[in-house]
Amino acid sequence: MAINLVHRPDLDDRVENLASRLGLKGRGRKTAIIELALTALEKQEKATHPDPTAIAASLQRYIENGACLRARLAENDSPNRSQPLSASLQQALYDERGLPR
Repeated sequence: MAINLVHRPDLDDRVENLASRLGLKGRGRKTAIIELALTALEKQEKATHPDPTAIAASLQRYIENGACLRARLAENDSPNRSQPLSASLQQALYDERGLPR
């Protein structure tokens, strides 16, 4: 699809001004500006969206940490406990992370 800025003079002016400020001259300067903008947006998008392998690794870490904490709380669990294990788990996680209740 060809990019035609004729119908958008405001965008055409912005691209021309940016090309001038960046020292781009001659034929292809508008295309160069659009390529630079796309490259910058792609870098920004990668920085804000972690890759699926990083997400999977984080989830696995949370699963393992939660299982260890559950096991530790279950060992200390007594029949006289005033709250269920799930509430104890939540309270312990909040305490370990310094989160407000």
